[in-house]
Amino acid sequence: MPISPEPTMGSPAFDPRSPEYLKDPYARLAELRAQGPCHVDPDSGQWFLLGYDEVGAGLTRITRGQPDGPDRHVHFPENPFSFDGPGHTGPRSLLAATFANRALAQFRERAQQIVDDALRGKERGGELRVIDEIGFPLPYHITRDILGVPDVENRDQLRDWTWKSLELIDAFLPDDKLTENMEAAGQLAGHLHEVLEWKRSHLGDDVFSIIIRAADEGEIMRPQQILPFIHTLYLAGMHTTVNQTALSLYTLLQHREQWDLLRSKPELLENAVEEILRFEPTAQYMRRTTERDVDVGGITIPPGVNVVCWIASANRDEAQWGPTADRFDITRSNARQHVAFGKGPHVCLGSWLARLELQVVLGTILRRFPNTTMPEQELVWSSNVIRGPEELVLRLEP
Repeated sequence: MPISPEPTMGSPAFDPRSPEYLKDPYARLAELRAQGPCHVDPDSGQWFLLGYDEVGAGLTRITRGQPDGPDRHVHFPENPFSFDGPGHTGPRSLLAATFANRALAQFRERAQQIVDDALRGKERGGELRVIDEIGFPLPYHITRDILGVPDVENRDQLRDWTWKSLELIDAFLPDDKLTENMEAAGQLAGHLHEVLEWKRSHLGDDVFSIIIRAADEGEIMRPQQILPFIHTLYLAGMHTTVNQTALSLYTLLQHREQWDLLRSKPELLENAVEEILRFEPTAQYMRRTTERDVDVGGITIPPGVNVVCWIASANRDEAQWGPTADRFDITRSNARQHVAFGKGPHVCLGSWLARLELQVVLGTILRRFPNTTMPEQELVWSSNVIRGPEELVLRLEP
């Protein structure tokens, strides 16, 4: 009888919160992947999926489940995005038309306006604080437009609440950060309750109104699911693109020959965005919990196991990308096969919107400021799950 393969058992040296790891997670992930595509972390007891095929199988075949430990969803229970089957696909279908590629074309002009406003006064060049001036304002305003919600005076506070709420998906979150982030999630819940009350008397043809009407009808979703649903759209819309915008400019300017190539061949822009998403995905991993035996690459993961599907590792797996897996190449023919947006029934609903926003930002800066440089600076990397510098300063040069 053939012996079934087993996952590799790691050493306690893996520390995804250390400054060294946060600065460059890919080297350590490559070491783990070289030991095998499925790995058990002895510190956390979590199983790591590291290979391209294994991560794809995990994202597709393992249900969302609920990881063991403190309830991180207490402020937003019954979230349709946390369900599997009809409980997820029904509510998700409400947004299919809004987030379709063709429908999102209408937001390109709006995105261009926001970027142009951010760059106004810099026609002759100057300093650009990417996160503060473009990274956050662009997805913030686009998300507001899609949802149909008003601007707020406490924008910085909302940004803090949403970031800390998003960090609750961190698979390695220490207890003190968990407490802090749960408090922020409670404050965000209070804010969204106020927005919901306002929205009920300001219904329109926007996403928030579609969700409210569907929940009130009670066939696809229930009224208590409105806030969890909107909460997820807030987090996904307002933060992942924030970090990916900074990562995109950082990556291109770190590889100056690729910046110059894109400048000379702007027709490569769409593929360049795909290669950036492969090479430097802001969503480093996604969590799953097995509810039954799941076979992944011949290895059986038993029920009740918390699984980390390492997107950042899959996107640089030599078995998929060949010997140039660690090379940034905007001409890569299969760049679009990355799993930066996940895979399977829970693949990112807003992937086309993220692509559109990145294309507008990169295309505009390359066109108007082709000689832009990245001054020497000490970047701060604080998250192991939603990767990106806390700020990135560029020197715009026409």
